[in-house]
Amino acid sequence: MSKNKNFFSEEIELSEIVLKKTNQAFEMIQKEDIDYMKRADMESRRLFKTRAAAVACVCIVAVSSVTAAAAAIHHYWGRGMNGNIQASDDQQQTLTEKNVAKVYEEDPDDSSLSVTDSGITIAPNTVVVDERFAYMSFKISGYSLEDKAEPGFERVNVYQEDQSADDASHINTSGTMYDGIIPDENGQPVYEDGTPLENYEDGSTICHYTDSNGDLEYIIQAYVSDVNGSMLGKTIHVDFKNLGTFAKAEFTPAVEGKWDLEITLPDASSAQTIEVGKKVAGTEFTLDNIDISPISMKVNYSVGEAPAEDDDNFCVPQVEGVVLKDGTRIPYLADGGMSGYVDSSKSKAYHMTGYDRVIDVDEVAALIVLPSFGSDRVEIAISE
Repeated sequence: MSKNKNFFSEEIELSEIVLKKTNQAFEMIQKEDIDYMKRADMESRRLFKTRAAAVACVCIVAVSSVTAAAAAIHHYWGRGMNGNIQASDDQQQTLTEKNVAKVYEEDPDDSSLSVTDSGITIAPNTVVVDERFAYMSFKISGYSLEDKAEPGFERVNVYQEDQSADDASHINTSGTMYDGIIPDENGQPVYEDGTPLENYEDGSTICHYTDSNGDLEYIIQAYVSDVNGSMLGKTIHVDFKNLGTFAKAEFTPAVEGKWDLEITLPDASSAQTIEVGKKVAGTEFTLDNIDISPISMKVNYSVGEAPAEDDDNFCVPQVEGVVLKDGTRIPYLADGGMSGYVDSSKSKAYHMTGYDRVIDVDEVAALIVLPSFGSDRVEIAISE
């Protein structure tokens, strides 16, 4: 197993209190210069070293206090992002501190990224990114939603800064207003607090679009259209047009406006490459290795003889879930993605998928794979 890890150094700006204490310590040394000169040379050196060490100690303690205060920030991805890809509190802290995720509300400098038009403000909330996938959430403030109404935009356009005719620069996207409903561990819809869904008298599901402040959130899943592309560090444009409601797939505008936002995604890699080298039972596919991160994976296959393609056959085996080392099964982890052959020879194939929740890569023991349409799922161990 080989791991890609990124190490980051942070520039720390000392507070006025730290600087004041440091200056006071140096002033103490300066006031006692005369005493140093009256002593023997060796004793003076010893005394200076002792006091210099004390100053260094003051600085270290002060800097440690600043660092501890920074580390004490509690990162919260927001309800929309947790609807997009669920994460425990520990996972949110870890991925944000590793720069895999970014919470824009924590950075006052990012307030300029919000756009207001016709009394409605849209601002980026949280992004979580790896090489293949980006999950994004945007907060919408200032819109009053009527009961039972389904909010939405007439158009949402998502594209890269450097998008061109080159396929590698294009991205696949899907997006929707967060409705307060998430899948449970078995893939069944429940409310975000885990309670069962409720219906109105007409049988339609009660959705929880707004938070306690009356704000909405729009969530987006984006991923590369070329398997050799990357989402890391990309500048993404998200253009919203006209806010209103949907009824029977028909859009009714309520507020006319344009909200064009631009964000730069984090560039830290969280992926690992794990060599597997195991045959997928009942197929001509051998699972060579996987590129896996906490939010997505790409499975690489060698192919003996490619199966005949038809509309009812996935052709390339699909990874649907994982088994953790403690025996926990997550059979419905996969959420979005694509599969295919690397070239026309069909000797190499891949399956790329995002997740509906964050996982701890080091705890994955096996993959749950669907070899082909209608077949039984199999487990393929990736660790001892």
